[in-house]
Amino acid sequence: MGMEEKTRFSVNTARCIQCDRCINTCSGMVIGKGRDGYPEMKPFERFGWQGCWRCQHCLAVCPQGAISIFGKKPQDSLPLPPETMGTYMEELVVSRRSCRRFLDKAVDRKVVSGILAAMAAVPTGGNAQGVEYTVIDDKERVRAIWQEAYSAMEAKARQHVYTHSFRELNYAKMKASEQSVRKGDLLFCGAPHLFIAHARCVGKWAEDTKADCTIATAYFELLCNAHGLGTTIMSYAAEVLNELAPKAREMLDIPREHYMGLIVGFGYPEIPYARGVQKERGARTHRYSVEHPKR
Repeated sequence: MGMEEKTRFSVNTARCIQCDRCINTCSGMVIGKGRDGYPEMKPFERFGWQGCWRCQHCLAVCPQGAISIFGKKPQDSLPLPPETMGTYMEELVVSRRSCRRFLDKAVDRKVVSGILAAMAAVPTGGNAQGVEYTVIDDKERVRAIWQEAYSAMEAKARQHVYTHSFRELNYAKMKASEQSVRKGDLLFCGAPHLFIAHARCVGKWAEDTKADCTIATAYFELLCNAHGLGTTIMSYAAEVLNELAPKAREMLDIPREHYMGLIVGFGYPEIPYARGVQKERGARTHRYSVEHPKR
């Protein structure tokens, strides 16, 4: 099978201006200049380190929309956001907060579908794309999982058995929070929906894969906040399902051998915030520049 068949790489020569941007941004260095001056796919052994990374940089960078790959047409890709988007992102990061009180209301399925469509482009190490997403936007299923996990957690607590990061003091504090901030639910904080990034982590790339799951979690959380949704990233809940409530974990339909380090609870927030906070990180930000010499 030729490279063009394997990647379905094609160039519209009527549009191509031979700017070489696709060649100079090709992660696998498998695009070169042909005899006619137009870019072409060079032979390679296999996808990954020995060939094409499936990154689609060539399609994205072409100013004329002359390149297609893997059957993807440039006109079907979203355009880049305006320059003002940078300011919006800064405001979003500064204003987002962890939400621990949610409305008992399902999020519009179109909103969730739109967020998941964007999640297809989340970066992974080596463009491995091995992370899987599990979304439970059925409130009743979330409730059933919660009931199983919460019951197991309480039963273990009565025996003074906790997750690896907790002890009696932590659990008592979380229990007390159910009277206020967590509204009767220290586990999922009453979130109507759950998102989990998970993957099979084996071999020398296991730690990279765990990092990919964390990156996906962060992207999902920000996308939710961009749509006005509340989110809470829950490590304790993941520990409970992994260590204390095997039946609840099975209800997620996530393979047992998959790494699951974080769970995101999301939904419409019960309490809106009026402004961001004013955190200072000056002493913990190490910047090397002419204007800010390191002391």
